[in-house]
Amino acid sequence: MFKQAKVGFIALCLLIGTSLQGASGSHERIAAAEKQPFPDIANHWAKESILKAAESGLVEGYPDGTFKPDAVVSGDQFVSMMLRAFSDGGENFDQGWLDQLMYVQPGFIGPIRSAVIENKFKFQNAKSGYWAKPFIDMLYDMDVMMTFDPVFPKDYALYKKQITRDRASYLLGKWFTTLETNFDAAYSEYVRSNSGLVDMGSSINSAASGYRATALIAGLMRGWNNHFYPNRYVTRAEALTMVQRLRDSSLRDPYKPNLKGQLYVELEGQIYLYSDKYKYDSYKKIVELAKKHVTSGYVGVGNLGVIIFDSRESFDKHDFLTRLGDFSNLPAIEFGLTVADGNSSYLSMVYPRNKKYPHSTTLVDAAFELFAGDSKGTQLKSKVFAMEKYLTTKAVEFSFNNRDFKAYVAGELIRLERLY
Repeated sequence: MFKQAKVGFIALCLLIGTSLQGASGSHERIAAAEKQPFPDIANHWAKESILKAAESGLVEGYPDGTFKPDAVVSGDQFVSMMLRAFSDGGENFDQGWLDQLMYVQPGFIGPIRSAVIENKFKFQNAKSGYWAKPFIDMLYDMDVMMTFDPVFPKDYALYKKQITRDRASYLLGKWFTTLETNFDAAYSEYVRSNSGLVDMGSSINSAASGYRATALIAGLMRGWNNHFYPNRYVTRAEALTMVQRLRDSSLRDPYKPNLKGQLYVELEGQIYLYSDKYKYDSYKKIVELAKKHVTSGYVGVGNLGVIIFDSRESFDKHDFLTRLGDFSNLPAIEFGLTVADGNSSYLSMVYPRNKKYPHSTTLVDAAFELFAGDSKGTQLKSKVFAMEKYLTTKAVEFSFNNRDFKAYVAGELIRLERLY
């Protein structure tokens, strides 16, 4: 059967929050049951979001009953809100989110559960010392942030500072790309350059600016007046809006640029750009060939091409174990045919050394013809098959029909690249 499958696995297969506290953490909680409006948000653009956030315990008001929506937040307050957005309203992570994470990014379930148990994390401020320490520590224990991160290394002093939109987009982007998904690098760069926001490229810290496009594409942040305003500080109202969008995809407002004239495909709601027309045309041809020649087994379609398994069950297992990081138990690939990622210029096929590809026999022949051209696919196939006993992990380069090739061993697979 030919079906379109989950994207993002092809390259690897072919291998080769909350309580908003002040400095003292002493703000009084507004009881959810009261649902009382704050007098200073009556005409505020974020009124409904603020009320919803207060009711759920995501944010708190001040002792005088106000919310102060335009007050600036610090980095630790932002992190606290971000984490609390994923709680169940009590002392645990929301089980629905954990279940979803087990499917999307199963490799992170273990670190999260270990961190919760070992650090006794309960979405509560520290009882003594620095109030935000449990939240900041959790961000690193979950592997969302690294100790020596270029923007936010594990230095509590950095989080005590007021947070800019640039740094907020960085924290949001790190969470999103680590625990949800990552966008095509070429598409992200295109958005950075074509968003219409004149200051998208300006930055004091180039590493910090790297996730602005992620925040836009994901719909977590937007610009206004043709600016992203990276150096403006984030207000309480803005912060809660951002973290609510991070938690609830239905609240997001994704940015979609004009793609007229671009070479791209859309798979499962994501855009993938191609660096040259030959690559784009070859990708289209690869998918077309798979549709034509594979009538049994399972065809997974990704942004780079196709990969064939004996069944959907094998594909799903391969996909899951790849995301889990368990590469030793992956089901065997029957055949793969792709274009190169990024700006590299080659087409690639992989097939098992034992020549067992019962669902892909005619596709293999079509792939060799695609690589060889001029009806010389059978000759190229015979040449490569004859070379196999001499192949190692070191690539052998050769020419055929005025085209350049590389062939080498990749685990239990033979990999052939057609360079252009």
